[in-house]
Amino acid sequence: MVTDRSYAICVRFDRYEVDLNRSELRKDGATVAIQDQPFQILRMLLLAEGEIVTRERLCDALWPKDTFVDFEHGINTAVKKLRQALEDSAERPKFVETLPRIGYRFMVPVEWTSSRPGPSLLSNVVSIAPPETPKSSQSGATKRRWELKASLAAAILGAIAFAFWVRSAVIGHFQGSRPNFSQRRLTANPHDAPLTSGVISPDGKYLAYSDPTGLYLRNVDSGETISVPLPKDLDVMPESWFPDSLHLVVSHFDDLEKKPPSLWQISVVGGTPRKLADVGLSARVSPDGSKIVFLKGKWDDEEIWLIDTDKNTTSKIVDGGGDHFGPVAWAPDGKRFACVRMPDRFSPVGLGMRIEVFDATTGKGEMVLPDFRLGTAIAWPDNGRLIYALQEAPPNDENFNLWWVHLDSRTGRPSGSATRITNDQTPIAGISVTSDGKRIALLRREFQTDVYLAELPAQGKQLNALRRFTLDDRDDLPSAWTPDSKAVLFVSNRDGPNHIFRQSIDATHPDLLVGGKDNLGPPQLTPDGLSALYLVFPSSGKPSDNSRLMRIPLSGGSSQLALEEPGIGNYKCANLPSTLCIYSRIENGQQRFFTFDPTGGKGRELLAAKRQSDDGPGSVWSLSPNGRYLASPKSANPYEASGLRILDLSGGTERDISISGLPLIMGMDWAPDSRSLWLGGYMGRSSGGSRSGLLRVDLMGKVRTELEGSSMAIWFAIPSPDGRRVAVLAHTDNSNVSLLENF
Repeated sequence: MVTDRSYAICVRFDRYEVDLNRSELRKDGATVAIQDQPFQILRMLLLAEGEIVTRERLCDALWPKDTFVDFEHGINTAVKKLRQALEDSAERPKFVETLPRIGYRFMVPVEWTSSRPGPSLLSNVVSIAPPETPKSSQSGATKRRWELKASLAAAILGAIAFAFWVRSAVIGHFQGSRPNFSQRRLTANPHDAPLTSGVISPDGKYLAYSDPTGLYLRNVDSGETISVPLPKDLDVMPESWFPDSLHLVVSHFDDLEKKPPSLWQISVVGGTPRKLADVGLSARVSPDGSKIVFLKGKWDDEEIWLIDTDKNTTSKIVDGGGDHFGPVAWAPDGKRFACVRMPDRFSPVGLGMRIEVFDATTGKGEMVLPDFRLGTAIAWPDNGRLIYALQEAPPNDENFNLWWVHLDSRTGRPSGSATRITNDQTPIAGISVTSDGKRIALLRREFQTDVYLAELPAQGKQLNALRRFTLDDRDDLPSAWTPDSKAVLFVSNRDGPNHIFRQSIDATHPDLLVGGKDNLGPPQLTPDGLSALYLVFPSSGKPSDNSRLMRIPLSGGSSQLALEEPGIGNYKCANLPSTLCIYSRIENGQQRFFTFDPTGGKGRELLAAKRQSDDGPGSVWSLSPNGRYLASPKSANPYEASGLRILDLSGGTERDISISGLPLIMGMDWAPDSRSLWLGGYMGRSSGGSRSGLLRVDLMGKVRTELEGSSMAIWFAIPSPDGRRVAVLAHTDNSNVSLLENF
């Protein structure tokens, strides 16, 4: 029986090797990051020898009997992460096959080996596929091999059971007993109709939620769902309930007039809506219903305002000075509220992400919990506990979970250590809690960015339908084409950190161009098109905060340092015969531009290009292929007139081009002939989400809509050098509400 960790029971398939004793996955000899639950699923699939592993078996193995979680969502997420580790796809599976509502099966033959030094315990490799009927002379050896394999499987399963026992004991020791904690899904919307909001009523009976089809009310216990009657021109998203569990504060979006959202009071049983504020978002009603706190500002979250419903007055009580706030959580006594404060990048104070508690009368705030991993969701169900969302540590840093900390009744500050509530694998977008503190509605939202391709039709016709190009379940971001227009270069976190990949337009999987342990920035081509430039971001714990701009030949070879500077943002080169290359960085609200030599060395500053900018969407820019023009958004404020600033680098002159139909420009790239630009971004928003699309703008100011109203969020498009295709960055949104009880 193989139990000594000095050697391993290994399984081989394709380019992968699985060390079952050490719980390691390797590809071509390199370790692949994989979490515990996805690895346990892989282990069970391998041991099943090509047979189906049911979802029930996975539930029993992954969670102890007394665990209460959303099993269906947990299994789906763990299998998704397993596919990510194997670079597999649910749409075109190579290794893991899904049998809907039944379970999963491993699709390819594997080899079982032992890596113990000396003679192998398995003298021959044993295939996981069912063996052919052996000849009589081989039956003894074959039988012994299968008996040995069965004993190894039993030992492995025993180790799994022991590991789960130990894990359960450790969790119980650190977290204490959790009486009858439960979690279940309340909604099950598909990714093309995601929830935009979901809040539970104070009495715990109803969930009000919105999606692209409208506003709904769901009975939490029976599941019965009805549409909330509204005036035809009122497009709303639920924000918060009044104490009577009959009235809601909702935000209204006027997509036609392009105005900021306003706040209204409605009744779920009908009646005339009443406007509360001309501008506002993220409203929260106090426990007694006498006050409403909401957010306001350029990005709808830089100021905190208060409505006194008794006096019918509205006043600003907190000015963030450029900082951003998350939605507030009222204290049970209604005298204070808490929220997460996110610092302005250029703030001289130097405070990071933190939870602050504010006096509802004076607006005076005090920091109670600093942590750079905080999410914006927060709840205050009783005087003793403050509940918040916290990002997991790497390599699980895409996940957020709920924690609570005890607040001292005298000082209002945390006392004792924090306690974990959930152990899930999806970001948290919102928390609402019942008045008795016994139920929490948890809105989870997961975004995924992918690369899509589209053919450019003949002159005068709109863009052809988008085709998904990257088929993994991780985030992918395109930035360049190869000079022959046959492949796209993009950055992806499919194997852990952001790495650089190249994928041919007719391929289903990419090739790794640059890997390693560092997070890398998007690749851009050098003027001769022979090499790719990419950024290596500084890592925490290293002596320097400088970013390194590297150069690697597309034909293969080692990377070379081109430039090392602090705060490098965007970077781009023109095409030959121009040799101009530019990078930018932001300092104290100013975006500055510098030339550089891709073979090594910083050039001069382009003083005429300097402009006011933060590090948001307004900081995007693009250099024309002929090296003559530098384009950037005229404003990053979605409520101001949209336009382009075109700087002629040959003479230092600039001009503005007005853009209608695209209030917020998220990205841009020049056409190969340097005569027009492709712009992507948001065209409007409603209670069901944002509208986005693509525009094409020439230097004479002529604007043409190429794509509008997509169910995906469109960021930008990059045209191929031959002008026949565009690579588009878009993201999908998957969000639903779960109910937590006895937490």
